[in-house]
Amino acid sequence: MVIAVEQFASLSNLTVAAAMDPRGWQHVVDELGKCMGSQFCTQLIGYDRQSKAAPIAYSSGYDPHVMDIYKQNYADKNPYAAGFEHCREGHAISCHELCRPESLRKTSFYSDILRPHEDIHCGGGTLLVRDENRMFLIGGNIRAKDQERYEKDWMELCVRLAPVMRQSLEINRMIAGLSFEKWATERHQLGTGTAVIVVDPAMSIQFACSTGQKLLAHGGIVGATQDSKLHVSSEKVQGELIHLAGLHEKRHQTVFRSFRINDTAGRRWLCRVIGVRLGELDQTPFGSFMTKTPSGLLLAIKPDMPEQLFRKMVQQLTGLSAAETEIAVSLSDGLTLSQIAQTRNASIHTVRNQLKSALSKSDCNRQTQLVQKVEQLRGQVLI
Repeated sequence: MVIAVEQFASLSNLTVAAAMDPRGWQHVVDELGKCMGSQFCTQLIGYDRQSKAAPIAYSSGYDPHVMDIYKQNYADKNPYAAGFEHCREGHAISCHELCRPESLRKTSFYSDILRPHEDIHCGGGTLLVRDENRMFLIGGNIRAKDQERYEKDWMELCVRLAPVMRQSLEINRMIAGLSFEKWATERHQLGTGTAVIVVDPAMSIQFACSTGQKLLAHGGIVGATQDSKLHVSSEKVQGELIHLAGLHEKRHQTVFRSFRINDTAGRRWLCRVIGVRLGELDQTPFGSFMTKTPSGLLLAIKPDMPEQLFRKMVQQLTGLSAAETEIAVSLSDGLTLSQIAQTRNASIHTVRNQLKSALSKSDCNRQTQLVQKVEQLRGQVLI
């Protein structure tokens, strides 16, 4: 094996840690991508209908802009997917067994996704578990020029690591019954003292934590009508919430937006809006990859720090330039790269280059990691 004993032990320890905190799977996938000494793109994908933690998708090493194309056009058209039926638990299967190269090269998936990543159509993975309620796979894509040198070792590593991963996934399932409030706070890094309110598409209040109930009773920023519908002090934000709830209900858009609202006393608040599926909130340790209805919006409301002051703090603590900081903070506010480019009157090419620089400086592989760093800083702010 190319991978050293110490590296395998480290990967095993990370996998065991992910058993108790499922967010650790991203770290596992990141480290897997580094361990072979070449350009590897790795992923852990799957679903578990029993624990309602489904589906999940962690990846590392892929160009974020190419992955945006994947999510928009190929999430349900992956030519490898048909070959999953031929996988056996604990056994390695190569990408070429999942889809023959001569067939793969004829697809737009190959030209749009694999070839831009330096022709990563080799590699493979292992089926971790599959039964009537769930399926999980660990896999990696390797450049064609590295196939002879690395593919065999990569497949062996997947097989060796599979038993530890299966055990950790079993523990994930056992502890999946997190309370909604704990899940919402931990998963979305809302910070202490955050008011959590959940509404359905009709703006009817379905849940409010104790802090949320106090805000509703005070009525300065949000309140409840006589028929228990949410009312926001800003008419503009109220209209946006109704619009977003409709989009999310019809699955036209994954909702994650931020609004800043002044209450009746002039104090500024940050309101995070996250689309959720109400039937699965009590058992969702893997994050908001939910598929069932009814849908709703989670509102996370807390006192806000002045935007310019917050950006200055982020810039000082991360070492990013002013432009890179603006992009990082805007992404954390739920804006897309296209929206950021439009807001800044800049080309999408310029914004993408600045994002790549921000990812490099902050030691992040993915946009979500950069957003998480910004959110961690925001959660540390004391108002």
